[in-house]
Amino acid sequence: MLSEVSRGEADRDLRDLSEVELMTDRAALENLSAVFRAQGTIMVCHVCDEVNELIAGIIVLRASEEAWVLCGPCLRKIPMQGPLAS
Repeated sequence: MLSEVSRGEADRDLRDLSEVELMTDRAALENLSAVFRAQGTIMVCHVCDEVNELIAGIIVLRASEEAWVLCGPCLRKIPMQGPLAS
C-alpha cells in the first residue's frame, strides 16, 4: 500500500505526464512563426539547431512552462507508440 507521501508524488507525476501537448496545427505554427519573424527572430529546432528546416511541431510541457520546437526530421524520430527510448 502506498503511503500518503508516495501517493502524492505519484499523483504529481501523473499530472506532469498528462500536461504534455504536441502542437502540429499548420495554421497555428505559421501564425506563431509570423509573430517571431515580426520581432526579428525565427523558430529553430531545439534538437538539431538546423535553421533551414521547417518547424513541424512544438512539444509543450505545461507543468514546467517549457516548449520545445521541433523540425520535421526530429519530430519523426520521436516514437508515438510504446516506451520511449533514452
